[in-house]
Amino acid sequence: MKFRHLIYACAFLSGLVLTSCNKPDDGEGELEFIWFEVSGKVVDMAGNPIEGITVMAESAEPVQTDADGKFTVNGGGKPADSAAVQFVDRDEEGKKYVSRTVVVDLVKYRDGHGWNKGYFRNRDEVVVTLIEDAVITPPSSGVETGQGGEQ
Repeated sequence: MKFRHLIYACAFLSGLVLTSCNKPDDGEGELEFIWFEVSGKVVDMAGNPIEGITVMAESAEPVQTDADGKFTVNGGGKPADSAAVQFVDRDEEGKKYVSRTVVVDLVKYRDGHGWNKGYFRNRDEVVVTLIEDAVITPPSSGVETGQGGEQ
């Protein structure tokens, strides 16, 4: 019985070791990671700020735009020179806006060390314009209903 538990423990630990040694093939055999920050503003077609839009990026906690339409989302992941950021109207109040994904160019602003290859943020100011989601009503059939007006 103890021997079987020892075999299971060895197999489990071997799996952990193999998993931790499984590194991406980046030519250097080294695991790499970056931290990033994307900040900006979300506006409507008239340039007015939109509050309550959910902003999401890979490996980042979703955030909401504030009353001025501003946001800052922080995340991390594989080294890249850009980040895909998604803007979604999830609230049930007010106007509805069409979701949009924007690819934001990143630049390094601080070096990292070891597996951390650095800290990155958006290269340019990010202003995202969302389009109001149109409510489509069926066309009139040309037949009026109800009681007639003056004759």
